[in-house]
Amino acid sequence: CWPDPSAWDTFNSSLDGRLIKVLPPAAPCHESNFDEQACQIVRERWSSPFWRSDQPGAMQASNWEASGDQSCLISSPRNSSCSQGSVPVYAVNVSTPSHVQSAVRFASTKNIRLVIKNTGHDFFGKSTAAGSLSIWTHHLKNISFHHDFVAKRCSVSPVSAVTVGAGVQWEELYQAVFKQGKVIVGAGGVTVGAAGGYPQAAGHSPISPAFGLAADNVLEYEVVTAAGDLVVANGCQNEDLFWALRGGGGGTFGVVVSATHRTHPQLEDLAFAGYSINARDRSSFLDLLTNFAVIHPSLSEAGWSGYFGLSSQSLQVSYLLPNKDVSFANRTLATFLDYVEKHPKLQGNGSVVSLSSFQEYYSQFLCGGQNSCVNSNGSATPLLLSSRLIPKSLFHSRKSVEPLSDALVSILERYPPPLTIFGAFVAGGAVARPRDENAVNPAWRRALLFVIIGSGWRDGASLEEQREVARNVSAANKLLIDVTPGSGTYINEADFNEPDWQQSFFGEHYPRLQAIKSKVDPSGLFRCHHCVGSEKWSN
Repeated sequence: CWPDPSAWDTFNSSLDGRLIKVLPPAAPCHESNFDEQACQIVRERWSSPFWRSDQPGAMQASNWEASGDQSCLISSPRNSSCSQGSVPVYAVNVSTPSHVQSAVRFASTKNIRLVIKNTGHDFFGKSTAAGSLSIWTHHLKNISFHHDFVAKRCSVSPVSAVTVGAGVQWEELYQAVFKQGKVIVGAGGVTVGAAGGYPQAAGHSPISPAFGLAADNVLEYEVVTAAGDLVVANGCQNEDLFWALRGGGGGTFGVVVSATHRTHPQLEDLAFAGYSINARDRSSFLDLLTNFAVIHPSLSEAGWSGYFGLSSQSLQVSYLLPNKDVSFANRTLATFLDYVEKHPKLQGNGSVVSLSSFQEYYSQFLCGGQNSCVNSNGSATPLLLSSRLIPKSLFHSRKSVEPLSDALVSILERYPPPLTIFGAFVAGGAVARPRDENAVNPAWRRALLFVIIGSGWRDGASLEEQREVARNVSAANKLLIDVTPGSGTYINEADFNEPDWQQSFFGEHYPRLQAIKSKVDPSGLFRCHHCVGSEKWSN
């Protein structure tokens, strides 16, 4: 049963007073917890992803703070109800691994639902749950560089690396790595944590085609197990746990308190291509997408990566080419750009520019021209995602890629805004190299593109309106599933209602992941929706 107040007090004392009573982030603006000054700060900072990551009860998309119709909305009047929703009841604001160990043992002994959270950059609801205790890792901020790192108990050649605490975010780590004259495989979303669900699920990056996924670059973890033990996991000890923690998903096998990532030499002479292309009608838009798709095998061979967006009869492209000059970049794009220029129903504009470093790309295109992203805004609005890894085999001819183009156009036609399509050209290259040393979904190794569908609703929408959005997101994704049989997706940006999720998220690795889960967490202390072993639990 739920511990009584004295048990919580005793637990708090054992944590040096690090236990927090968690409230929904909008609570200061509602009667029961009203605080005028705090409410003003909440309203001013509501859409800041960095502010949200600093709140123990906030998620980056506010729908994950709700539970059905139980929520606490910033848009609601002061005298309206403010429910706890899916926000944990308590959080341990950990500052040492021993705090994590104590929290794990307490939750296990008291049979309490346990969740693990750093920033709330989670579009699957894994890091929050109603009636739970949260292990909040956000203040484990240590960053240590190594010129000659060798994983403990290993006899391997030393490499350049960095060890980060579980609370470090990519904005913090990027800035530290740039000062070292290095680059690192990190997220495009810079509020994401560098040691949590991102590398543990795979972790795609704008430089993944050059260096692999984040999971491919993790050299070692420090982990608190379900038994409350602090262990090291790498290629030479706790090997099965290490394998599972690189691709098997976050919040499942233990609480990572630190991760060591490989770093790489600075990139130089980058080319950046930014283009906006509009079509006058459906047929020309369909033709545009087909011609755009078929050039990707050659772009991949040249070393390109990046992102694209699709809206009604419009294509936006932001691509990056490391260690190549503008002249080379223009040659690789010439055929496609010539097609756009000569097509009577297409209008395009843009250019290829030279960048001196990955840091310049980061500041100009990820941070909007600022040296840092800390003042960037997000939205905090409700958001549901679905996605699909598009295999390279689909791109071998114009005929083979036409079903994909038709599916994308059909999605935009059937499901109008706010539904959007975002594409990540982050597979191929180093990502495609066969690897047996980690649990990354094998569909990543066969993919060339990753397509994400997103949609949401206004604050205060009815449950039926929310369910309609969820149905649309799933239905749109089915169109992609139908043209990519046997492929899969990335669990961190997947459909909450993904069919055949074991195959889609983990592929042929799932049986081994299940066996490791049973070994390291036999009682299912770490559990989340559609995570390894979750079949044993009801929602």
